[in-house]
Amino acid sequence: MTLQQFRYIVEIAKHNSISKAASALYVTQPSISKAVHEMENELGITILDRTNKGVVFTKDGLELLFYAKMLLEKAESVVYHFNKQKAADLTKFSISSQHYSFAIEAVAKLMIYFAELKYELTIREGKTTDVIDDVYASKSILGILSLTDLNKNLFERYFTSKSLIFTPLASLRQHVFLRKEHPLANLKSITLEQLENYPYLTYQQDDVLLHFAEEVINIENIERIVFLKDRAAMNNLLANTDGYNIGTGCIVNNYMNPNIIAIPLEDGNLIQIGFVKRNDVFLPEELIVYIDFLTTALERSAPKDRL
Repeated sequence: MTLQQFRYIVEIAKHNSISKAASALYVTQPSISKAVHEMENELGITILDRTNKGVVFTKDGLELLFYAKMLLEKAESVVYHFNKQKAADLTKFSISSQHYSFAIEAVAKLMIYFAELKYELTIREGKTTDVIDDVYASKSILGILSLTDLNKNLFERYFTSKSLIFTPLASLRQHVFLRKEHPLANLKSITLEQLENYPYLTYQQDDVLLHFAEEVINIENIERIVFLKDRAAMNNLLANTDGYNIGTGCIVNNYMNPNIIAIPLEDGNLIQIGFVKRNDVFLPEELIVYIDFLTTALERSAPKDRL
């Protein structure tokens, strides 16, 4: 068996298709099929069941997939070990986050802190599942996300299944983001019923489970919804329309449109903001510094009526 064969197995699992795996790896489909067949003969097992809808991993195949991922991670660790001296003077890491301005403000502070250093930072913003998968796959060393009363138990089981640890940093009540000219802007608190006639702006994607959405509210009865992928679009629409968004209530100066305000959502759920990491990863000093900046940014931007 070779590492290349293991890469084929992992890529097939990623795409649920031999042809798509071949395309992603820039090899021919027969090459991957042959490699899988050779592994099956060598191990005396069946790795894949081929159906009309594609390929499905057998029980033995799933077990082999687990070892394939582990061996590839170990191989990457070996490469990193012998190359790290070459990059000893370069600070390099990735962070994934839900669409939070305070996470970006903390990155800006970190860049100032690194002013005299050479660095290469990668910041990934995406859906909750993207953040978790990035950390699980070691694409990012840290993931910034939130839990609520509604999804906490679900997340905890999900984290355990992926050997991840969640560390809370702050607890807030849900708030409604809207513009200063919004018809509801003068209220001290807002109910979901009062929002019924206004467009709901959300980062939730239609291919994501509701409980993994960032705002975690039931959208089934909402008549006007706008799905977004980036903070810039969210900020612009919130500041210039009567649309609303539900989230932490954190207003980050210079990173959000000044025309956006946050008002408490009546009977809103508790939001617990924190970071997730693999339980086998020790955070380097640079990440500890980032977490300090993140905590400060959270404290400065949190609503005055925070818990």
